[in-house]
Amino acid sequence: MSSTGSIEDVARQEVTANLGSHLSPLLLGLAFDSLLMGIAINQFIHWWNHSKKEALHIRCLLYLASFGAVAGTIFTWAVTLNMFSYNYGEYSQFIKCDWIAWYGILDPLTKISIQAFYAERAWRINKRKHWILIAIGMCLCLSVTGSVGYAFTTRTLTMNSFSTKANVFFYLWPGACITADLLITSSIMYGLYHSRSGLEHTDRLVRKLMRVSLEAQVPPTLVALLFFLQFAAESMSSIVQFIAIIHPKVYLVGCLAVLNSRENMRQDKKSSYVHTSGNSYGSGSGSSAPGNSRLQTSGGITIQTETYVCSDEGSHSPLKAGLNRTFSSSTDGEKKGPLSENGSDLDAIELAETGALGTPLEFEVKLQQR
Repeated sequence: MSSTGSIEDVARQEVTANLGSHLSPLLLGLAFDSLLMGIAINQFIHWWNHSKKEALHIRCLLYLASFGAVAGTIFTWAVTLNMFSYNYGEYSQFIKCDWIAWYGILDPLTKISIQAFYAERAWRINKRKHWILIAIGMCLCLSVTGSVGYAFTTRTLTMNSFSTKANVFFYLWPGACITADLLITSSIMYGLYHSRSGLEHTDRLVRKLMRVSLEAQVPPTLVALLFFLQFAAESMSSIVQFIAIIHPKVYLVGCLAVLNSRENMRQDKKSSYVHTSGNSYGSGSGSSAPGNSRLQTSGGITIQTETYVCSDEGSHSPLKAGLNRTFSSSTDGEKKGPLSENGSDLDAIELAETGALGTPLEFEVKLQQR
C-alpha cells in the first residue's frame, strides 16, 4: 500500500504541476487519431474499388496495415475512457506504462506493413537489386525488436523509472524505423532519377512520381524523428505518447494516397488517349462513331483505348463502329495521327517495361489493360 500510495503522490505532484502538458496530448491524441482513421477509411474505400488490380501480396499488406490501424484506434479509445471515465481521479495511471506499452505491439502491424510495401517498390524501381531488400529488411526487423522489447520490459514500470534495457529498446524502435525510411526514400529517388530518358513525357512523368514519393515518405519520417528526439529530451512524456498514438496512421494515410494517385494517373492517361485519338481524324462537325484500337508494344503490354472518329456527313469514317483494328492494319495516313500525338507516351511505356521506370510496371505508369 505504501508503494502504491507513494506512486500516487508522485504522480499527483507531477500531473497537477502542469495539467495542460500532461493531459492535453492524450486528448489530442484521441482526436487526431480518430481524424486520421476517418481519412484512412475514406481512402481505403477508394482503393478498394480498384484493389483487384493490385498484386496479392500488396493487398495482404494493406489489409494487415488497415487492421492494425483499426485496432490501434479502438485501443486508444479504450485507454482514454479508462483514464478519464472509469478511473477518473487516479493520478498514478498517467505515469504507469501498463496501457501505453502495448502501442509497441500495435505499431508494427501498420508501420512495418507499409514500409514493406515501400521496400518492394524501391526494389522494383532499382531493377530488383537484392541488397536494397536486405538492408531495409534488417532495419525493419530491428525496429520490430525494439518496439516489442519495449512493450514487454516497460509494461510493469512507471515512466520515471525506465531501466537501461527499456531505453535501449525504445531508441531502437524509432531509430531503426528512421534508418529504414531514409533508405527507402533515397533508393526510390535514385531509381526514379536514373529513369530519365530525355523524352519530355518520360521526364515529366518521373518528376511527378518523385514528387508523389516524397509527399508520402517525408511526413512519417519526420514524425518518427520527432518521436526519437522527444523521448531523448523528456523520456516517456505525454507528448511522446501523443506521437506514438498517431504514428502508424501517418504511414497508412500516405501509402493509400500513393495507391490512389496511381489510379488517378491511369484514368488521366486513359482520358488523354481518348481525347488525342478523337482529334486525330475528321475535319469538322458531323456524326461520330466510337471504335476501339489496340496496340501491342514490344514489352508485351496490350493497350486498348476508345477512339472517337469524327467526320463530315456523307463521308466514310476511317474506322468502322464497333470494329477492333490494330495500328499495324491501318493506312499510313491513319498511323500518323495517334502515333505522332502519343509517341512519347508509347516510348515511356516501352522504357518502363525494359526497366527504365521499374519492372514490371505495377507501381508507376501501367495503363488500364483489358
